[in-house]
Amino acid sequence: MRRSGAPVSRFVLPSVLAACAGLRDIRMLRAVHALVIKRALCQHVIVGTALVDAYTDFGLMDDARKVFDEIADTNIVSWSVLIGGYVRSSRWEEALDAFSAMQHAGVLPNDSVLVMTIQACSALGRLVHGKQLHALAVVLGFERNVTAWNCVIDMYGKCGDVDSCRMVFETMIGRDQVSWNSIISSYARLGLCEEALDMIVQMQESGFIIDRFTLGSGVTACACLADIDSSRAFHGYLVRRLLDTDVIQGSALVDMYGKCSNTESARLVFDRMDERNYVSWDALLSGYVDDGQVDLALEIFRKMGCANLKYNQHTFANLLKLCGSQRYKEYGRQIHAHAIKTIEKMNVVLETELIDMYAKCGCIEVARLLFLQMNERNLISWNALLSGYAGDGQPVATINIYRQMELACIRPDKYTLAGLLSLCRYQGLLHYGRQIHAHLIKIGSEMNVVIQTILVHMYIKCGRQQDAENVCAMIKERNSYVLDAFSKVYGDGYLI
Repeated sequence: MRRSGAPVSRFVLPSVLAACAGLRDIRMLRAVHALVIKRALCQHVIVGTALVDAYTDFGLMDDARKVFDEIADTNIVSWSVLIGGYVRSSRWEEALDAFSAMQHAGVLPNDSVLVMTIQACSALGRLVHGKQLHALAVVLGFERNVTAWNCVIDMYGKCGDVDSCRMVFETMIGRDQVSWNSIISSYARLGLCEEALDMIVQMQESGFIIDRFTLGSGVTACACLADIDSSRAFHGYLVRRLLDTDVIQGSALVDMYGKCSNTESARLVFDRMDERNYVSWDALLSGYVDDGQVDLALEIFRKMGCANLKYNQHTFANLLKLCGSQRYKEYGRQIHAHAIKTIEKMNVVLETELIDMYAKCGCIEVARLLFLQMNERNLISWNALLSGYAGDGQPVATINIYRQMELACIRPDKYTLAGLLSLCRYQGLLHYGRQIHAHLIKIGSEMNVVIQTILVHMYIKCGRQQDAENVCAMIKERNSYVLDAFSKVYGDGYLI
């Protein structure tokens, strides 16, 4: 067209720009952009919007924004293209900023812009902003837009507002497959696993089929509940639909069986998978860690290296947790050395697991030095060190750590106080034990069964039979630890 000398009009350019994006030809796109500038068409809304759209297809959001800012009279299509580009590039903050700018410019959102902005709120966990967008959707009359309402359900689920999530689902005018999957995945994500499984039954009763997304949420719920019967039912469903070897569903099955302490089934599923990724390997490793199978966990760790999978901080934290619980100091040291070589900057979770591992393995001074070297500490870090000193039978040092926590404005939780009570129990420190008991009553943690059993043992150790009986009278739960505590108070022949 240009060779023939025909002028390039503003009606032709949008099609040319779309072709550049379709052909993934960035050089041609830049050449056409230069032509747009030469023809003084940057301010034209149709040409400018097409140019923004082309740059967003390449993920070049900075270029897209520069072009957008030159458009004279932006409309809802221009804003939709820009916000959509930010969302596809996971630049959530900029998507929300663009939406705010659109509102200030007096442009009302359409349903697609509102859906994309709600997705940004979901990704950022912006509950308040998400509620405002929900209200705006109602005001603009989008109640019959199922896609918008599905996004609202998903947003509330990801922001942890289960009541609003349920309310939107129950009151929406029409539901589709995505609506059911959204509420089920929200329940599973928020730990309402029995409700998630019940909702799957209701979904089938309403005439909807179970798809791979439903199954993924169901497997997650079974893993959370450690329900082996439901787990096998979901596994069978996946096998019948030839989905059990899929990398996503297969990884979920491995994780599910691992959490049900059925590592043999987890390994069988893992070995059948057509393809494996880091999630698959990590799920199997976590299953062995939770089951206390050190040799098999280390075997998987080594095979991950042979498969050229890069270890991350979670992998090392998992193995250190296992070494600490099994008191495998030498393995723990080797993993620590490997982590130093692999991880450029350890996060607080990994550093805390190191402290906990060394403390449990009797290397309390190493744990203390690691604690002092931390750039960031949280309550769990303090608890790990305090429990280490308590387990090492050092009452003065343990109480000093507790006082340092108070000076650092770290509020103790029930695990902190359980560690202190364990020290008082073994050392017979009645005075400190009574103070901690009083604090537990004050913060409402006295009814925790673990703390109650420690209190019973402490009072018996200190010769306070009546105090021990008073605590026993409050214990509602019955397990082996409770039975052991009762036997200390009432004798082996006492029936409860």
